[in-house]
Amino acid sequence: MQTYFADGILNIAITGPLVRIDYGTATPVTNAEGKQEVRLNPSQQVVMPMEGFVRAFEAQEQLIKKLIADGVLKVKGPPPAVAGNG
Repeated sequence: MQTYFADGILNIAITGPLVRIDYGTATPVTNAEGKQEVRLNPSQQVVMPMEGFVRAFEAQEQLIKKLIADGVLKVKGPPPAVAGNG
């Protein structure tokens, strides 16, 4: 199995029954004012069926809940509302 590194997600798009997740790596750049900034540059894309994306989300959600319960992550405020709920 190969391992790839990404600093973050750039975009998530749905095309038909597939979910496309674009990942990026951070690169330092100098802006027009001469200040250093960090930008995410596209590095790889993962494409998976909707069912796989939902299972992956559920696995990540369970891990986040465990990290919060173990005190590794701190909750700063209420989670954002999801459109369509309520």
